[in-house]
Formats: sequence, structure tokens, C-alpha cells
Amino acid sequence: MVSINQLKSKINTFLKLSLLEKVWLFFLYPLSGLARALILTLKYKRLSTYFGFYLKNTQLSIPTTEAQKIRALRIGKTVELCSRYTFWESKCLVQAVMAITLLKYYRIPYVMHLGATLTNDKDEPMKAHAWVLVGDRVITGRAGHKAFSITATYTSECIHDD
Repeated sequence: MVSINQLKSKINTFLKLSLLEKVWLFFLYPLSGLARALILTLKYKRLSTYFGFYLKNTQLSIPTTEAQKIRALRIGKTVELCSRYTFWESKCLVQAVMAITLLKYYRIPYVMHLGATLTNDKDEPMKAHAWVLVGDRVITGRAGHKAFSITATYTSECIHDD
């Protein structure tokens, strides 16, 4: 149950957002539910076509302007804010899908990495993670991304992986 003080805090957080960020939230909330449903129902091969151009497990960054980086960081913060309030699980891959949707709309170049790491947990021997970069900045999936080995890279730009 949410207390009156928590509710006031949430309302104040919303009111402090710019008009654009408020619009993004109203767009991102249902998008996060759709992304979650597609992740649960579609085969990875089909889903991955949305991510961008596949570059195996390449670590890279694509040059961006300062204005693009600023907008991308705002998108990332709004995606993370939205994810905290969904009734469904909106973890890293859902957040990545939300972010790249807005990045595609604004034609901001991005790189999305999928990574994995082995654990000592018998119930969960491997963990996976997704994170999105714009330039050299991680805009979603920042927490713990360095602990994961890159297993797949997708980008908005067609770059030949020779």
C-alpha cells in the first residue's frame, strides 16, 4: 500500500518532468507492456530483427553529437522511471526495447549489447543482461553491465563486421 507521503513524492516527481518527458512516459508505459509480451512470446530470432543490425559480439561506440547524447540520456532516465512503475517485469531487455524505439524515432545512433555471465547458483547458472549506448554513454542497463561478457551487438548503423 502506498502512503500519502509516497504518493505526494511520486506526483512531485511527475510534475518536475518536462512536457516532453511526460509525453514519453505516456508512450513508454504501454510500450513496455507490449515489449514484455513480445519477449515472452516471440522466438529470439524474430524479436532480434527489431534491435538493429547484428554485429556478432563486437564492442563499439558510434559517434554522436552532444545534443544527441543529452536527448538520449533524458530518454534513458525516462525509460528507467517508467520501468519502476509497471505492474509487469520491465528489466533490462524491456528497457532496451523502449529506449531504442525512441532513439530510432529521433534518429539517434545507438549500440545495444546483450551479455551473459556464469554464476555459482545451481538454480540460475547463467545470467543475461542488455544495455544500450549512445556514443560512449550507457543510457539503459548501466547497473552491472561491466560484469557481463558481450554475446551479441546490435546497432542502428549498418557497419560491416569484417
